[in-house]
Amino acid sequence: MSNSISKNNPNRWFLIQDSGTGESSIIVFGKAGKQGVNQLVTGQPNLVTYLTEDELEIEVNNVAGIPNYYKDAVESGNDRFMGVSGKYTPTPPPDLP
Repeated sequence: MSNSISKNNPNRWFLIQDSGTGESSIIVFGKAGKQGVNQLVTGQPNLVTYLTEDELEIEVNNVAGIPNYYKDAVESGNDRFMGVSGKYTPTPPPDLP
């Protein structure tokens, strides 16, 4: 596993964890921005990338051990979610340019 997502990597969705397990091991998850434009680099050793938001949602829920953890985190504005979801909207919605 790499600790970065290059600008050209089509897997834009990611999960960064520490070496623990369960919900407390999740450091941050979300979308690394547009392919060809944005990159992501982390000092954390555990970065896993996904092609789709659905794949990421399934894994985040599995790691957390909570069936709707991903959806609830996005909709509540949880600091562990980074980027913009294509499936869920935070309440209240973020200010977008």
